[in-house]
Formats: sequence, structure tokens, C-alpha cells
Amino acid sequence: MKNELERPPLKISTEQMIALHGFFAEAAAVGEARLGEISGSETEVEVEEIRTTPLGEFGDRGLCLSEDLVAGVMGRLSGVIPGSMSLVLEPEDALLWSRLGTDGDPLETFVALGRALLGGVVEAIGELLEGDVALVAAALVEEPELEMLVRTHAPSDTMVFSTRLRIDVRDEVVTAVSHLLVEPKYLARVLSALSAAIH
Repeated sequence: MKNELERPPLKISTEQMIALHGFFAEAAAVGEARLGEISGSETEVEVEEIRTTPLGEFGDRGLCLSEDLVAGVMGRLSGVIPGSMSLVLEPEDALLWSRLGTDGDPLETFVALGRALLGGVVEAIGELLEGDVALVAAALVEEPELEMLVRTHAPSDTMVFSTRLRIDVRDEVVTAVSHLLVEPKYLARVLSALSAAIH
């Protein structure tokens, strides 16, 4: 007899994927303004690709920047939707990005830029769910992406929303990938809010 507590995995429709793209594009636009304040230069952030993958399948099917060590900014979400968020770049791109438009310490600048871009997503989540959300303890992480995500100790059926981003500043272009981890018990609320937003 099937355990009544078992829930079938939630499926994300094409309509919801389109809504997700719009959601992350709006979040990127919020992040652009924050990035410009830090670097002193106009910054464009374009969402090039979105993929949703259960954490347990991320190693095989996830949208991953690299299988090698990456430079990332990672923190926890608190508020109406607990979870984790990260932004990762190739180490060379992270250094380049951090040196554009500022003479400060590159590591501190990279973390500040990462927090600013992730902050745009946090603000958009708060508006979508009509509640308070905060990014907590966002800090520098240097390790392969899969290890970074597994280290959150999130359940294997946690959904990973991954976006590939093109960041254009001062005639330089770097590629980044962001990951938002949402546990199944909160996922239905996110998908419901997305569906409502496009109707």
C-alpha cells in the first residue's frame, strides 16, 4: 500500500516556465541598478537560459557552469520562503568582474556584486509572494557547483531553479549561473503565484 504521505513530484508547465523567465528577467533588471551603483558603470544582465532540476538529479541534468571549482556567492533565504541561493562564475571571470569600475579589494567587491545581483531575485520573490524575504549570510564560496548545492543539506527532491546570465559591463562580458533552491513544501506556492501573475 502506497504511503499516503508520499506526494508525486510537481510538474512545471510550459506556461509556468515562460512566467519564470519573465520573473528572473525582472529580478535581473532590479539587480542591474544595484550593480551599477557598486561599479559606477551601467551594467546589463540578460537571462539566457532557465532550467529546473530536482537536486537529486542535478549532477546529471542540472544547468551547471562548470564541473570544476567555481567562485560563488552563496547564502540562505529566510522569511516566507526558506531556501538557498548562489551565484557562480569561473574564477577568471569573477576576478575580471570584480575589477571593473572599482579599485577596492577584488574579493570583497565580488561578494558585494554577487549579493547585489541575488538581492534583485530576493526582492522579486518578496513581491511575488507578498511577504518578507531576506538573503542571510551570503559569503564567498570556492568549490564545484554540485558540492556547493549538496552542502545545503536540502532534501533530494528540492527544486533547483538555475539561470544562465550574461553580464555586460564596460565592454566586457562575463557569464554567470544562479541557483535558487526551493523545497517541495514551498514549491506549490511559488508555482501558484507565478500562474496567478500571468493571468
